[in-house]
Amino acid sequence: MEKINELMEKAEIYKFEGKLSKALRQYYDILEIKTDYIPALMNLGNLHYILGGMQDSIKAYQKVVELEPNYCFALYRLGISHYRFAQFNKALEIFKRIDKEKTELYMAYSWMGLCYYHKGREDKSIECYKKLLENTPETSIINYHLAIASMARGEYNEAIENLDLLLEENPEHVSASFNLGICHMRKYNIDKALDLFKKVLKLNPKHKAAAEYFETITNVPPF
Repeated sequence: MEKINELMEKAEIYKFEGKLSKALRQYYDILEIKTDYIPALMNLGNLHYILGGMQDSIKAYQKVVELEPNYCFALYRLGISHYRFAQFNKALEIFKRIDKEKTELYMAYSWMGLCYYHKGREDKSIECYKKLLENTPETSIINYHLAIASMARGEYNEAIENLDLLLEENPEHVSASFNLGICHMRKYNIDKALDLFKKVLKLNPKHKAAAEYFETITNVPPF
């Protein structure tokens, strides 16, 4: 264990210095000594994830899960890696395993929601986001994802409600303001839609979509 501890310390120093490739080498050296050393496998997965090596990240986390099937944080990271690799079915299977464990990794619901959204299952996506909000109501950004899923289903009242909640906490959230404008436009609340598109253009004058919607409604350029 002395050699492993030495290599772990070196890896931490390299990470602190931003020398991630060298840190990776330390973890591989550790695993040559002890192939089932979970701290090294987890760190290996984390670094590959940061560096964009999703396949290697998946291999590392998968090894951890094989060693400890109920290690929910490893499952969580594995699920996210599959999601980033656009493997939505595999990611869903893993996040469902976390859900069955009844842990407090509530953000798994967010990733489940995203997976369902990409699969065209906005109904299931909305269920997941609502579960997350029930357990962590302070996670206001989920209101945004919930609103987008509701918009995809044409449920504009629900989307407006969630976007309003988000904008209460973050009034300068450009995407929320823009999508709220879209919702009001779909509901024929034209004055509200125009006010929101103006707000978006004030926050981001280069927002082409907001400018186009403004001009489409008024037949007048916003500037």
